Parts: sequence; structure tokens; C-alpha cells
Amino acid sequence: MKKNFIKNLTEFPIEYYNGEPHLELYGNSECVVDGLKSIIEYKKDKITLNIGKKSVTFVGEDLHINQLTTEGAVVQGFIMSLEFSDAC
Repeated sequence: MKKNFIKNLTEFPIEYYNGEPHLELYGNSECVVDGLKSIIEYKKDKITLNIGKKSVTFVGEDLHINQLTTEGAVVQGFIMSLEFSDAC
């Protein structure tokens, strides 16, 4: 079933990819964030990322950024919630 889902994602019209931030959540243990601007807060139980006009806060346990590039990050750990707010 996952292969069909990924296949369908590649068939989305180009207007779905308009430069907006993109988050992919894999269960409650990993989230891939594209469109990262900066890291606002970084603690084991809370990570807040600036994703342009908004910020996203991950709340959980043993949170860490596994991979970091100039445009994205992979947040891992036990993710209990995501909160979106206006960027600082």
C-alpha cells in the first residue's frame, strides 16, 4: 500500500509544489521538514522550527534533529504533538 501512495504523490500536478513548507510525518517517531528557515528552540522535549510565515513546534520526548541541511531537517524522537503558529 505504501508504494501506491508514493506513486500517487509523484503524479500530483505541479501547482501543489509552490514553494510552501512541506512536512511528512512517519508515525509518531519522525518528521521530514522541507522549507526550513531557522531553528528557534531546541530542547529534548520541544523543538521549534521557523518555516517561513509560520513556525512548527514538536512536543515530545527524546527529540533531536537527525539530519540538517540549509533547506530541511529530520526531527526524530517520540512526537506527541505538532503546533503551528505565526513565525517570530
